[in-house]
Amino acid sequence: MKLLLSHKPRGSHTERGAVLLLSFLVLMVIIAIVYQLNRVTATDQQVANRDFTSTNMDLAIESAMLEVFEQLRSDGELRQAGGEDDGAAAAAEAAGAGPGGPGGGGEGGEESADASDSFMDEWAQQAATSFNDLDLRILIVDEDRKYNILNMLAEDPDEAQEAFERVVRILDLCREDTEFDIQEADADDMARIMRDHLLERDNSYLPRPGELLSFDEENRSRGMPLSVREFIVLEPFTEDHYRDMFDRDGNRVHAIDAFLTMYTSPTTGESEGAEAPTSSGGYSVNVNTAPRAVLTGLMNYGDMDPSFWEDVVWYRNDEEEADPDQEIVEPSLDEFGEEILVTKIFDGLEELDEVRGYDMLTPESVERMKSLLRVDSDVFSIYVTARMVTLAERHQSQDFTSRQEKEEYERSGAHMMRTVRCVVWRRMGEEDVDIIPLLRWEVLDSPPLPILDYPDGSHW
Repeated sequence: MKLLLSHKPRGSHTERGAVLLLSFLVLMVIIAIVYQLNRVTATDQQVANRDFTSTNMDLAIESAMLEVFEQLRSDGELRQAGGEDDGAAAAAEAAGAGPGGPGGGGEGGEESADASDSFMDEWAQQAATSFNDLDLRILIVDEDRKYNILNMLAEDPDEAQEAFERVVRILDLCREDTEFDIQEADADDMARIMRDHLLERDNSYLPRPGELLSFDEENRSRGMPLSVREFIVLEPFTEDHYRDMFDRDGNRVHAIDAFLTMYTSPTTGESEGAEAPTSSGGYSVNVNTAPRAVLTGLMNYGDMDPSFWEDVVWYRNDEEEADPDQEIVEPSLDEFGEEILVTKIFDGLEELDEVRGYDMLTPESVERMKSLLRVDSDVFSIYVTARMVTLAERHQSQDFTSRQEKEEYERSGAHMMRTVRCVVWRRMGEEDVDIIPLLRWEVLDSPPLPILDYPDGSHW
């Protein structure tokens, strides 16, 4: 008997492979859609976290700036008190304005000490603090330590030429002995470009940034620039000229606007029946805080031996003799663990005669030198850097053996960081001290490096 086997019809091998391939493609499409949704969700979360962190940084920076405003106002009030009478100065000193505090001075007495600004003032000490998961670093730099390039526009041709030559010397010296040294010929070209651009600014077709601080859209007038950084669009200036960094040998390299400024000639405009209140005009620099390159560049080398300025810097870094009747206290330490020494300062220009080599100067050189110097400051740049503390830093201690090692670590780009600059004018009125913003909020690419008189510690 023959059995009949029933069987289902089978498709061809080609059809079975097509179904398998289609199923695989559908699976891949589903995986791609799920992956894309996951990536979009994760990216949105990251953007939201960054926006949240950025907002926290801005709020923390703004809070720090408001505290600095009050600090500068208090220091100005102490300075006013020091200029009024001995009793007010004594009260100010009792409130904490002694050596190492706001307005602390040298041997000039309480009356004159508060009338000067120096590295011994509280505002001049670089500060570090924390705000939630943010590390804040605050650096205050007086603009009066810099030379004002607007002096090149003086009406007197001789004065204008002297100012031009000063700018050339300062540019030539500001990066000396570093990998990014500016040669004298390049410095001359840079100063000339600055001067020509200032003189021909109204009818110049030179390129400009998208948002010039001084550009008036309504009147289509460029006016005067409000920042040395505006020259970055002109040759031979480059971005490196406006960046603080370390060269390959570890030398500190500073931006040129750490030595040159436009801010020390502020004015509030004229009012009816009264002259406009102004600063000192921007012609002089603070001898207590001016960098060596600025001091050395002030006068022609034929009229002033550059070694005298070395002695000036040495003098203001010389430790003040302790009062034998004063109680010995624990020395204060800065954020790098280094002792803050109480050093000498110039309470008045007459104290320059205490500097070695002063008696070798001619009366004409002394008179000219004093006309270019001052001992106080009116305009300040406030730098606040907020840095997000990483998860790894929370669980391990960061031990640094030197200031440079810590600065290089914080500038390495391994953290979410934001640096903001604010420039203010501390206007000293008859009774009140006003803090007037000249540049309220400028975001920088990197934090500044403080200029050190003796970065290698060779002074000691």
